[in-house]
Amino acid sequence: MSKQKTKKRTIGILVNPRKEQIVIPLRILNDWQKKNLQSGRYDVEFLLSAVEAKAVDHRFEYLKRADAATILEQAQIILACGGDGTILRTVQLVGPREIPIMGVNLGGLGFLAEATPEDLTRDLENYLNDRYHIEERSLLECRIKNSNEKYFAFNDFVIDKAGFSRVIQIVTHVDNSLLNSYIADALIISTPTGSTGYSLSAGGPIVVPEANVFIINPICPHSLTNRPVVVPDTSNIRLQVHTEFKEVKLFRDGHEVSGYPSGTIFDISRANFSVRLIKMEHHSFYETLRNKLHWGEDFRNKKRWTYKNAH
Repeated sequence: MSKQKTKKRTIGILVNPRKEQIVIPLRILNDWQKKNLQSGRYDVEFLLSAVEAKAVDHRFEYLKRADAATILEQAQIILACGGDGTILRTVQLVGPREIPIMGVNLGGLGFLAEATPEDLTRDLENYLNDRYHIEERSLLECRIKNSNEKYFAFNDFVIDKAGFSRVIQIVTHVDNSLLNSYIADALIISTPTGSTGYSLSAGGPIVVPEANVFIINPICPHSLTNRPVVVPDTSNIRLQVHTEFKEVKLFRDGHEVSGYPSGTIFDISRANFSVRLIKMEHHSFYETLRNKLHWGEDFRNKKRWTYKNAH
């Protein structure tokens, strides 16, 4: 009986070269491809980002080197190996192309990068055998009024007081209706994906990824009655910021975009394209929450840290 031929798959690989463990998934993929080429089971090639590969002091002869433009043009999916930060960087690179992304977590919390090196070959073969599903995740778009500037965020946008000692005022409208004039250190506008990031640390709710909402969350508000507000993701959120300092800062997914003077208006809404994440059938968001946040664990019998333990 002849072997059943599979369709050609080109898989891009982006890595975080600063992680020492990055050689582990690359070695796994290299060894898997070596055996695959010998067996001829799958028609697949790997394209490893050439720029990042230079920072990895190992040779992986079965992973082809390619520049980012080639990967974006040819790859059907992209493996983002590193952590959630690597996925956020990959999202910015992919942009409106909507190439599906599979995250491989190399330590840390890893809400987005769920796969582990131990499961990598299993998840890879599940993908090649079409045993997976795609999760569509929303992005935020931020437009700066009276300019051509436009930015996209997968987790959140943050308007911050830029290190100034005094709070800032953020006049916030939702669909032309005044929501609040926040007096605070900063304001977070978060997607459901970003609800487990900075917004969660600032007291925001955990929102399931499928929810069609955004979260408006003030950081250290002057009034204790100010709490996170959840709005439909069809809303247009307009922020006008006032400060006694020379500027405020706009952050996108934890990275500074630029500084802006007092009075600047930011219009934030849902982007017209999505992020497509590859998920395996054996993974679920609720399982990730339980595992990452250690819900349901009994800590009473675990050794407690005391000052004496440090000596």
